[in-house]
This record gives sequence, C-alpha cells and structure tokens, in this order.
Amino acid sequence: MANLSDDILKYVAAGCGGVALAGLIYAGRQLLRQTHVRGLNEGDPGTGGGVGGGATQSAGPTTSMRREEMRDLALASTGFRILLPWLNVISGMTRRMNLDFLRSYLRGPYAQAGYPGGLEDDEVVALGLLVGFAVTVFMAFSLAVLFGPAWLALGLMGMPLGILILVTNLKGQATAREIKILQALPYLLDLMVLMLRSGTSLRIALGRVVEDYRNHPIGVELGQVLAEVDVGSSRSEAFRRLAERLKIQDLTSLSDAIVQSEELGWPLAETLERLGDRLSSERMLRAQNKAGAAGVLVMLPSTLVLAAAVLLLFSPIIVKLLKTGTLAD
Repeated sequence: MANLSDDILKYVAAGCGGVALAGLIYAGRQLLRQTHVRGLNEGDPGTGGGVGGGATQSAGPTTSMRREEMRDLALASTGFRILLPWLNVISGMTRRMNLDFLRSYLRGPYAQAGYPGGLEDDEVVALGLLVGFAVTVFMAFSLAVLFGPAWLALGLMGMPLGILILVTNLKGQATAREIKILQALPYLLDLMVLMLRSGTSLRIALGRVVEDYRNHPIGVELGQVLAEVDVGSSRSEAFRRLAERLKIQDLTSLSDAIVQSEELGWPLAETLERLGDRLSSERMLRAQNKAGAAGVLVMLPSTLVLAAAVLLLFSPIIVKLLKTGTLAD
C-alpha cells in the first residue's frame, strides 16, 4: 500500500511539472505577443518589432552595433523570440539589484564567444539566472522524487550550477573561435603583407581581409574594428579594444604591432611580416610539442592492445593450465 501511495505521488508530481511547463510556454507566448503589439503601437523602429527593445545597457556604440547584428540573426529563431521577453522581464529586475560582480563575470566569456544572440549585459545575467532556476527546479524535483521532500532544499544548489553551465558553454564557444582565429592568422598576415607591399592602404587591406573571411571569426572581429573606425574611433583605439575583447595573445601581438606602427611610424608591412614569421614558427613548435605528447599518450593504449593480443593468442594454453595444472595431453 505504501508503494502504491509513493507511485501516486510521483505521478502527481510529474503531472504538476508538465502542467507548469505548459503554462510557462503559454505565458511566454502571450508575453511575446503583447510585447510585439506594444512595439507596433509605439512605432519604435529601434526595437525590432518590439522584441528586445528594452535593453539599453551596452559597452559602447560600436559594441551595440555588433550585438544588434547578432540579435537580428538570432531573431530568426522562434525559440529565441519566445525566450527574449522573459529575459527582458528578468533583466529589468536585475538592473535594480547589485549584480555588478555577476555582470563582470559573464561579460568577458560572452564577448570572447562573439556575442551569440546579441544580448546585453543584463540580459546575459538574466539568462544565467533563468538557466539556474531551471536547474534548481529540475534538481529539487528529482531529489524530492528519489529521496523524499527532506532533500528538496538541496535543489538550491542548482542556481550557481546553472550560471556555471552558461559560463562553461560560453567558454567552449570562445575556445572554438580562438582555434579558428589562430589557424587563420598566419595566412591573414601574409595576405595583408602582400597588399601593403603593393602600395595598398591598411584600410583597404583590412577591407579585403574582411571580405575574404566574411563568415570566419577573424573576419567578423576585424569587421568590427572597421565599423568602429568608420563611426569615428581612432584605428589604435579600435585595435586596443579588439585585444581587450578577445584576450588572444597572438591577436594582441597583431594589435600592438599595428598600434606601434601607427604611433611610431614604423613600416607596417615589415612589422607584420616579422610577426607572421614568428607566429608560423610558434605554430610549428606547438604542433611538434603536441606530436611528442601524442607519442607518449599512445603508449598506454598500445600496451593494452599488445596485452590483449597476447592473451588471445595464448588463451587456450592458459585455460588448460588453470584447469589441469599441466600442459601435458
């Protein structure tokens, strides 16, 4: 009888969870519809049809341009359009709270990941809190079902865990972008050196690089640099912001070389050529180090394969020896 009662409670809890999820989706759709209608009534062209127009905090006009571009791409997704109003509601609450430490913690990985979704700082915090809330509900429900209501309070551990999940995801995207940038950087420098030696200006060379690497992270980031220069920032300032935004050592070296050539009047083509040679040498050394490490790591599986082959080859003799204690027929 007790087992039957426990099963009934589990089914009731599962049903409540399903109803709550359905209600959450329905409320999100209603909120999205209301936000869209309100934006059309207000006639604000900057709100993108009323979705996401409430985000005002940004790191500057040029960063806002980049985020708006990513937001426009993300709005093609129905899931993002449903999620965004919830982020706006939560971000409105976070603005009134002292969460500067959380904004600073999330800002760096989010910028290095390329601003996926084009969210503002408060919206990224809201996304982290939303993920944390979802993990908290899942953990609390699972613990209550598996171990009883006494374990329900441990579900609160899901809030920091959800934020860590978001940060880990952003850092994974940032690492993937960094690998692509480092792979393309030597070829990019060679292209820039050829164009600069032919008498082309740096602005035209960068424009050609952005065109050739249009869908590549390095092309996207250099396109951001050109956008900043076009709206009035100095070239040195734009490249410094690039280095601060991505925090990739080789890209920082490129930014420093361009800034120093700009300020000191050094020949930029020769500077970039030396930098390209150094980066190519360092890349070759890193490949050799990885190859050497791979040789060490492959010893263990090779030894296991050899041991398995030996066991298979001599298994009849070993079995006979264990059964009879002798090898004689």
